[in-house]
Amino acid sequence: MKPKNMPQIDIPVKKLIQRRPADWAKFIHPDCREEWVTEFRTNYTPKKESRLDSVLEITDPNYPYLLNFEPMGYRDDTLPARMLRYRGDIWEATMTEGGGTPPIKQIVVFFYKKDDNGQHRLQDRWEHGILEYTYAVIRVWEESRQKVIDAKLLGLYPLLPLMKGDKQETPEQALNECISVIQEIKDESLQLDLLALMAIMAGGKYSSELVLSMIRREMIMQSPIFQEWVKEERAEAEARGKIMGEAIGKARGEAIGKARGKTEMAQDSICKYLKARFGASSQALQQQVKTISNLTELNRIIDNIYTTNTLEEAQAVVLGAN
Repeated sequence: MKPKNMPQIDIPVKKLIQRRPADWAKFIHPDCREEWVTEFRTNYTPKKESRLDSVLEITDPNYPYLLNFEPMGYRDDTLPARMLRYRGDIWEATMTEGGGTPPIKQIVVFFYKKDDNGQHRLQDRWEHGILEYTYAVIRVWEESRQKVIDAKLLGLYPLLPLMKGDKQETPEQALNECISVIQEIKDESLQLDLLALMAIMAGGKYSSELVLSMIRREMIMQSPIFQEWVKEERAEAEARGKIMGEAIGKARGEAIGKARGKTEMAQDSICKYLKARFGASSQALQQQVKTISNLTELNRIIDNIYTTNTLEEAQAVVLGAN
């Protein structure tokens, strides 16, 4: 289950893992072959929201296993317990379908130092046994940028600005190198996706002014992954709005109720992002969002709010609706 203050960066990252799964598998095990990597598929649905969509199946002839990635763009002190639940959910799925308990390699990927509390182990002792549980941790800032470039792991290119490069480089030089590497990719759709995700990820380390001066906002908006992400966010808001609207409609008229429900859910989606991205300092802006009743304007905000990296940028997007 997502924490209430969870930022949104892990959602497009998951989409990229699904699009370039072999790159992520090779990052963990360089000898892994692309033909061994497939998305783990199951008809089992956990009782609680889980991350069965973050699992890859590696059919290594010598040692087949499942690979469970968990991108982390926020701090969560309950992470070890949550990862243990994910392992249980995966095994419950495989056991339900007669597959037993295959080996699972769990990898947590931290993008920023502030999100890693260093606690990644669970221990319990009782009269019938001992529990010792942990998982592998990748701290992106400790990884070599050149290693990823040399291996041509395109699926990890959006993380290049967060990785170790030349100690003497300026932020401009670092971003320019990373952008240049992506611009060498001939697949235009993939190139746009990688640039869009790089802009989002780099915004957690560099100033948004610098990032958007080098990766233009319109390039981000053209990314298929970014468009799909925004579309899903809007569809989720509309679906919740329909449910609320139907409830309101019984008492106040169906048409009015549905419209009001969609408006309130759009407001809620925007406010959730503001709270996740900027915390308590965004409360005044959240209150301002709740005064906007025009659904078209709220949809415009949804289209633009996810590319903001500072509260000032978010405020400019919201104020543009008034």
